[in-house]
Amino acid sequence: MNKKLIAAAGVATVILAITFIFIFRRSEFTASLVMQSDAMTVVNYYQPRRIQLSATPMESQLKLPEFRSPQPLFGALKIGNGADSLVTIALDELQPGGFSYLYIDKNNNQDLSDDGEPAWDAEQNELWTKEALVDVHYQKDGEIVAVPYPVSFYRYKNRLPDSIIAYRNGYREGNIALKDTAYKIAVLDDNLDGWFDDDNTALAIDVDRDGILNGRTDSPEYFSLNDYFNISGVTYRVKRISREGGDIVIAVADSSAPPKITLEEEMPAPAFQAVTLGGQTIALADLSNKVVLIDFWASWCKPWETDLPVLVRNYGRYRQRDFEIVGVNLDFDLDHLRDFLNTQKIEWPQIADGNGWHSPLVDLYRVTALPKNFLIDRKGIIRYKDLHGASLSAKIYELLNEPIHGN
Repeated sequence: MNKKLIAAAGVATVILAITFIFIFRRSEFTASLVMQSDAMTVVNYYQPRRIQLSATPMESQLKLPEFRSPQPLFGALKIGNGADSLVTIALDELQPGGFSYLYIDKNNNQDLSDDGEPAWDAEQNELWTKEALVDVHYQKDGEIVAVPYPVSFYRYKNRLPDSIIAYRNGYREGNIALKDTAYKIAVLDDNLDGWFDDDNTALAIDVDRDGILNGRTDSPEYFSLNDYFNISGVTYRVKRISREGGDIVIAVADSSAPPKITLEEEMPAPAFQAVTLGGQTIALADLSNKVVLIDFWASWCKPWETDLPVLVRNYGRYRQRDFEIVGVNLDFDLDHLRDFLNTQKIEWPQIADGNGWHSPLVDLYRVTALPKNFLIDRKGIIRYKDLHGASLSAKIYELLNEPIHGN
């Protein structure tokens, strides 16, 4: 073979190998994430964590301030994975009608006397609230690192006398380049254990690149850490994230996932077909030209029960005017459900399989709390969400009086 051809072939092989290595490496994308505060600007929920109080602190070598009350109460927030994963708090209180202070070992040095003023930040009708930047200890690369973590605390005035409630006010945020396109990204330690690498971590990605992280649970930009997610036709997954949340690796997934459906108002309602409790097949497509309320509920949900008279009244008034309610029930006991429906004279169709939160429609409509409803117009468009009482009645009337197709 010609020596020039051999040399050219060798160069081509090297280029091909380098290209393959580059493509392989570019199937993983990394980012560094920094701690931010005000997690509720990203998401629309939090998971309260109850800190039980007692007369004896869990950390025995504490340095204590001069308390005002004769018997302060102590608790501890277990967070992080360092050798010292306890952050002690102390409630100095004399109630009713007296005073209330909360000491927090913010710098996690077993000294409650050097962390600033113990007064609550704000007082409301039913509770006191306080924000704190707490040093959380992590084991990383054989060393212990302290990460300042924003935490929110509150105390009820008239209930849970032995408890302080806490939830995550901090989250990690950064930018990641996926296939050379930059996206803002955030991770949230939902259950406030300080571990960003477990099943209680949420992920928000600015998929539409509008500069805003929309982490509402029904948003197409909200995911759990284990979700496969489709962005611009490519399916990704989180390959790993450091425990303290500072570093994340996202990889191209080995299987595909469809783009997440948008459940915003003025968007088409996701189509479905299901079998009702009575054995009939019901499909959203068959309800075109009707105003439809998709109502997620359970017999044990007291807020939903408050709305039941409104539902019954509207169904009786408008069912002959092309109004339909489709109930999606999350009860486990279907015999109990049938009795409940008969007793309450609930006549609209119910989709119920006895699997509670594991219903396919719960996943399709990304329902994470009850009650939840979607009011859909005659064109199959989501017009309103989470309506109750007089507002629900008014919007049903509004949509029923809009022009029908072709008019």
